[in-house]
Amino acid sequence: MYLNAGLGVGIESPDTYSCSNMLVGLCKVGRLEAALEIFGRMDEIGVIPSRSAVNILIGELCSMSAKEGSVEKLRVKNTRRPYTILVPNVGCSSNTNSGSIQPAIAVFRAVHRSGLWPSSFVVVKFISELCRLGKTEEAVEILMIAEEKKLTCVGEGYSIVIRALCEQRRVEEASKLFGRMLQHGLKPKLVVYNSIISMLCKLGNLNDATRVYEIMNKKRCLPDNSTYAALIHANGERKNWKVAYDLLTEMLGFGWIPHFHTYNLVDSLLREHDQLDLCCKLERKLENKKLQKLCKIGQLDAAYEKAKSMLEQGICLSPSARDTFKDVFQKCGKLNVVRQLLETIEPD
Repeated sequence: MYLNAGLGVGIESPDTYSCSNMLVGLCKVGRLEAALEIFGRMDEIGVIPSRSAVNILIGELCSMSAKEGSVEKLRVKNTRRPYTILVPNVGCSSNTNSGSIQPAIAVFRAVHRSGLWPSSFVVVKFISELCRLGKTEEAVEILMIAEEKKLTCVGEGYSIVIRALCEQRRVEEASKLFGRMLQHGLKPKLVVYNSIISMLCKLGNLNDATRVYEIMNKKRCLPDNSTYAALIHANGERKNWKVAYDLLTEMLGFGWIPHFHTYNLVDSLLREHDQLDLCCKLERKLENKKLQKLCKIGQLDAAYEKAKSMLEQGICLSPSARDTFKDVFQKCGKLNVVRQLLETIEPD
């Protein structure tokens, strides 16, 4: 048996070690077409490559796929005055219609048939590139095989695919994978919850979005600014002022400062429903949180001006905000400045 890919060299008795070394060498010098040809011949004669060779081949194909369509600078030096030109990256000519990702899929399926499996890092990279290209069906195929083999990258794979499906607003598939993830005892990341909640809110499925939020709380995954913003705006569109107010209050309780438009939406809803007391209460909470944030990041001058402005407007400092304000100035030896401010504007 003799293996030669038209490289001027060949292997008289092909085996895993020698063929894998050839694959790795070709990949390292960027000769992916020749590497694919070698891999094809190996598959024909039943020589299984090493796992490291498969990792490098699929990884390099994914990297090339990520560069396709981009433009890079090329320095032309064989002239009297060297200059730089912009050139487009192109994929493997072995499949010009689908670039480098289709050969990667073919390699993956071939090694899977032979019982071989790439490393978790390469699997995640492969799934990410498939999702970036919109090939979510293939990504789900890879994910299901990874789940069957109980690989450590399954959780990360679910996160990537669900996010991609949410971006495409494919509710049914995203919901199915999310349910499967929970069924298998996997813990979704915050970004997964946010992607699903945001998608459902944009599509007007507020009840489903609320259920996902409840699951999120049950699983003890703390929400962030994006979680609250999506739910508040969705409830705001339906004029659910109480739910929107409760969410914004909860958001402030976790230390998140709402975006200007999010706060204004809730404030407008409260005024629209004659809830002026809640408007004042909400303003106090927000201003106190802003003061605490300035103290925590060490902006003492801004914190002093914020506290002064609040007191002049009749907005009382909350006990926690007052303690934070005093503590941060005490550490800098400026406690007298704070006391003077409080005694001057708050004589009581």
